[in-house]
Amino acid sequence: MKKKRDIIIIVLACIAFFAGIGLCIGGFFVPPQGEISGSVLTFLGECLTFAGSVFGIGSYTSIQIAKIRGIEE
Repeated sequence: MKKKRDIIIIVLACIAFFAGIGLCIGGFFVPPQGEISGSVLTFLGECLTFAGSVFGIGSYTSIQIAKIRGIEE
């Protein structure tokens, strides 16, 4: 069973990911239509970076700890 902290981190990463995607899609519908603002793209990049780092660093850390303990995953 995962720790409460791990679940909160994964939920926050998913929320950030979907918020970034939602803002990027929403950027097509606000004036001027069809053009996404640079600030929206910056926020999308930050959300994707956060989500990727949470999932990537978590997986990498788990694998390295398992190697140290001698447990193969």
